[in-house]
Amino acid sequence: MIQINLIPAKVRKKRDTARQFVSVFVLLLVFAAAAMGFLWYLNHTTIQSLEKKLTQVKQEVGKYAKFEALLTEMQQRKERVDRKRQVVTDLQKDRDKLVRLLALLSIEMPFDKIWFEKFSQSGEKFTLSGMALSNEAIAEFMRNLESSPYIPKGSVTLILSRQVGVRTMKLREFQLTSGFKPF
Repeated sequence: MIQINLIPAKVRKKRDTARQFVSVFVLLLVFAAAAMGFLWYLNHTTIQSLEKKLTQVKQEVGKYAKFEALLTEMQQRKERVDRKRQVVTDLQKDRDKLVRLLALLSIEMPFDKIWFEKFSQSGEKFTLSGMALSNEAIAEFMRNLESSPYIPKGSVTLILSRQVGVRTMKLREFQLTSGFKPF
């Protein structure tokens, strides 16, 4: 049988153009879906490989965790030993300073006129309390201290000097402070 197309040529062209447009649109949608699927697959495989690496790294970190704890403990021990060593070094450095200071005080003291009752040291300063027969004995002791090369000039200061009665005698109670140079 013979077919005759009675549709004008312009209408036929419009239909063909619309079909081409729809087919290109569907083809683009299929291509976009395929591209999205491919990208999803790539991302999914990348995520899986990274998760595998993460579990391997976590296992490896777990192996070394006990060594890290041991290292931390050893560092703490080292710090404690260093602090103790520093304390011992400081004590060694200052161990005879007090003895020398007391020896200096006993040399400079007029032994039959002054008696010490209390001595305290704080850093490079000391405080001395005691009794004396007179103000002249206290002044002599202060002059003797000032003339010592181990006492800084002008650092001997009389804080207190008062008369007190002890049994039948009238004595002078005194308190003085001074700095001293390291020996």
